[in-house]
Order: sequence, then structure tokens, then C-alpha cells
Amino acid sequence: MPGRVYSVAIMKKRLSKSGSRADKAIRFAYVAVVAVLAVFALLTYQELQRQRSAPVILPSYAFYIVDNPEKASLVQAIGTWYVADGPTLTEILQTTTIECRKTRLQCVESTAVVSVSEKGFLDSTSTVFEVERWTDDAIVTKPEKGRCTTRIISMDLVNRLASSVIAAIPDADKCKEQPRTLRLESGAKARTDALHKAK
Repeated sequence: MPGRVYSVAIMKKRLSKSGSRADKAIRFAYVAVVAVLAVFALLTYQELQRQRSAPVILPSYAFYIVDNPEKASLVQAIGTWYVADGPTLTEILQTTTIECRKTRLQCVESTAVVSVSEKGFLDSTSTVFEVERWTDDAIVTKPEKGRCTTRIISMDLVNRLASSVIAAIPDADKCKEQPRTLRLESGAKARTDALHKAK
């Protein structure tokens, strides 16, 4: 009888040890799962913060001559304005559509702007440019006057390029605008630069 009690005690002790090992293994697995989830949560948070620096996907560049390609009665260009040979602005993401109609001798520029620094604030503007010259090779608008600058849009119909020349108004009060040339190109570069800057 005492031998049987002794063997039962040994079995209980062994079971207790194996049970404690199983408990330790379960606790270790639980901690490992929590650690992995925490890493994934951190990576997701970092990616979301990075995506907030470029919350929109900007369209690629496109240039269309429609209705009658030979006479170019309607010309449309889509893209993002970049300063020629200058840095890409990553605080403001914008996309522009220019539509020129020969019957009206007008070009309408419509621009949508997302301000990254203001948590994705969206704004849009539309500007009408009167056409000064429309030939088979190019469209050039009259200067559109602002408070500090004048601006001209040019559409190269041969190479299918759109550009804009900004000139400072002489003696304009409290204005520090610099003359510059803008080129309409694919918006992908602006978004890529914004994401790269956020790293």
C-alpha cells in the first residue's frame, strides 16, 4: 500500500512538472504572438503615416487633339505643373486640366489642389485664358494678370507639350514672386517624391 501511494505521488509530481512546462510553452507562444502583432501594428502605422504625405494618386500626363486633329479645334492637356529645372513641391499636390476651344478662342485651366501640410485639405480653381495666337503648331494665350504676377499658357501642338510662363509684375507692393517657367507633366513624380520625403 505505501508503495502504491509513493508511485501515485511520483506520477502527480511528473504531471505537475509537465503541466508547468505546457503552461510555460503556452505563455511563451502568447508573448510571441503579441510581439508579432505589435510589430505588424507598428509597420502599418508607419505606412499609414507615409501614405498621408501623398493621400491621392495623381493622373499621368495626357495631351489630346480632338474633333479634327488637322485643324486642332479642341485641345486638352492633363497633368501636374512642375517648375522647370526646379524642386518638386511635396507639401502641395495638384493636378491640372487645360482645355482650349478654337471656336471661343479660350483656354480654361482647372486645377485641384490637396494640401498635405493641412491634413489633406482639398481646393479647386478655374481660370479662363483668352487666346492670343492659334496656329497649326501652337496655342499661346494672352497674359492673365494676378496680384503679383502675369501668366501665359503655351500649347505645343507638334510635340504635344504644355507650359506656362510666370512673370513678376514690376513694382507690385509686398510681392516677392520670382519669374519661372512651369511644365505640365505626369503627376506620378510628385507623389513619389512626397512618399520618399516621408521616409
